[in-house]
Amino acid sequence: MWWDRPKANKAPAEDGKPFPFMKIRWLGFIVTSLIFIVTTFSLVTQGLNLGLDFTGGVQIEAASLDGGKIDSGEIRSRLSAAGFEESNVTTTQGGNTVVIRVPIDKERSVEEVSAQAKTALGTDLRELKTDNVEGRVSDKLLMQGILASVLAVVGIGAYVWFRFEVKFGTGAFVTTFHDVYAVIGLFSITQMTFDLTIVAGVLTVAGYSINDTVVVYDRIREMLKKYKKLDITQVIDISITSTLSRTLITSLATGLAAGAMAFLGGPVLFGFAVSIIFGIVIGTYSSIFVAAPMLIHLPGRLPGAKYQNPDGTVSAAR
Repeated sequence: MWWDRPKANKAPAEDGKPFPFMKIRWLGFIVTSLIFIVTTFSLVTQGLNLGLDFTGGVQIEAASLDGGKIDSGEIRSRLSAAGFEESNVTTTQGGNTVVIRVPIDKERSVEEVSAQAKTALGTDLRELKTDNVEGRVSDKLLMQGILASVLAVVGIGAYVWFRFEVKFGTGAFVTTFHDVYAVIGLFSITQMTFDLTIVAGVLTVAGYSINDTVVVYDRIREMLKKYKKLDITQVIDISITSTLSRTLITSLATGLAAGAMAFLGGPVLFGFAVSIIFGIVIGTYSSIFVAAPMLIHLPGRLPGAKYQNPDGTVSAAR
């Protein structure tokens, strides 16, 4: 009968009362599923707004000569009249600065596009910076960016596989991929420019993600040796609770630095800062609701861990 069912052991008081994260892990499944679905849909339907680093073209940053606000619509009209209908015009710094991105075509070289675009802008703008990227160079940069991201995720997973158990390594690999995919999804949904600085941000997020995950996994492994009579869900709750303050403080400190970069670094660093801030949030979430639950639901059992059976009994891993 249900009243004769054995009860799982309670966590010792010396580590405080743990928050029951694993009882609400289904919320993580819902959030993670939504992230995956929305990101995939956005990537399939509209893709990424690739910057000139990947597409090739000319980027001109200019400011108004009189310090007044720039009419982006007027700038688009000037460029369209010069044959640059697909140009991207973005105002920054409260409308006092404009960033123009002009793609190259087969009929004109980068130098020709740059000269004609500058002429089309008129004499009431002061050029601040110009970047020219050849199409062949952009293709190479795109492949190198993809390769760097893939190698980073695979290398991180291999490290954890070597450092911990295979189950830990699988969880770390999936969690890192989850965080990187979510950041890429953010840029696809918002259509913010995705360039080499964002690739650097994605790689930074991958490193931050694995750091959070390893901290939690290391504490779980430590607690498994300490609390041999508790089932795996209780051990995970104790481990996450004991590392939560450290995780939140680290996330807050890094987030503040990235926030300052976003507000003070100008348009060049804004996208990078956004990727870091979002990556911190998603990495903190995933270390709790993605990495930890995978130790319960992945096939196989961790050595020394006890698992609660459907009938309420607790059995050790074989």
